[in-house]
Amino acid sequence: MEFRHNLRALHTFETVSRHLSVSAAAAELGVIQSAVSHQLRLLAEIVGERLIQKSGRGIALTDAGRDLAQRLQPAFAEIHRSLAETIGGSRNRLRLAVCSSFATAWLVPRIRSFYAAHPDIDLQIMMYAQDPELTDATGDAFVTTLPRDPGYHAQLLWPELLVPVVSSALIDGKSEFNYITTELLPGRIGSDWHAYARHGGRTDLVPADDRWLFASHYIVALDMVRLGLGAALLPDFLVAREIKSGSLRLLHDATLPTLEDYHLCIKESRRSEPALDALVQWFRQEVPKPNGAQRTGRLRLVQP
Repeated sequence: MEFRHNLRALHTFETVSRHLSVSAAAAELGVIQSAVSHQLRLLAEIVGERLIQKSGRGIALTDAGRDLAQRLQPAFAEIHRSLAETIGGSRNRLRLAVCSSFATAWLVPRIRSFYAAHPDIDLQIMMYAQDPELTDATGDAFVTTLPRDPGYHAQLLWPELLVPVVSSALIDGKSEFNYITTELLPGRIGSDWHAYARHGGRTDLVPADDRWLFASHYIVALDMVRLGLGAALLPDFLVAREIKSGSLRLLHDATLPTLEDYHLCIKESRRSEPALDALVQWFRQEVPKPNGAQRTGRLRLVQP
C-alpha cells in the first residue's frame, strides 16, 4: 500500500518537473491541482527535502528536486516507452529532436525514404529552438551541435558552414542593401559578418554605419532574405536549393566554419535497439559526403 502511494507521488513530481507547472501536470495526469499539490507535499515529507520552490509567478526545482528529476525522468520515459511498445504490438515509436532549420531544410525533403524503408516505425519529429538537454525524457535521438553529454554516442553529420546570401530580386540593379545579423547579444552584434569579412578578405561586406537588421534564428533570417529585406549569413544546407534555383545568390564564395558541427546523438546503452539502429543507418546513407562548397551545388556568385 505504501509503495503504491510513493509511486503515485514520484509520478506526480516527475510530471511537474517536466512542465514546471502544477496546472499543466494536473491536466496531463487527469486530476485537480490540489491533488498534485498534496502528492508534492507527501513526497517532500518522504525524502525530507524541499523539492520545489516559488520562482516569480511560477515554480522551480530546488537542487534536491533537480537531482531527483534527473533520475526519475528517464525511468518514467522507459516505462511509458515499454507500455507503448507492448500495447502497439510490432510498431516502434521514435522521437527525433531537431532544430527548426535542420528540420525544414534537410530532414523533411528526405524523410519520405525513411517512411518507405521503415513503415513499422512511428517517427515523431520534434523541433526545438534551443539545444535540449540530452535525456530519454526529451527524445530518443537528437540532432544537435552540442554532443558533449556523457553516455551518448555522437555521430558527426557535417560541419556548419555559413555563406552570405541575398535575394536575386533585391540585388538586380542595386549595389547597396541591408545586412541581417543573428548575433544579438550586446558586444557581439554583427560579429557573424565581421568574422566573415576577416575570413573571406571582404571588409566591404559589413555596413559602414554598423546598422543592422536582426533575427534570432537562421530560419527567420532566411525568410527576411526571401522577402528582400537584406543579406544574411546562413548555413549552406539551408539555402542550397534556392541557390541552385537562382532565387538566392551568393555575395562571396568563401564559407565560414562556425565550429558548431551537427551530430546525431543517441544514448550508448540504446544503440542496439532496432528502431534507433535503423535511424542511424538511414542518416549514414543520406548524409552528404562532399565538402562544403560542393554540398550547395554549383553556386552562382554575384558581387555587391
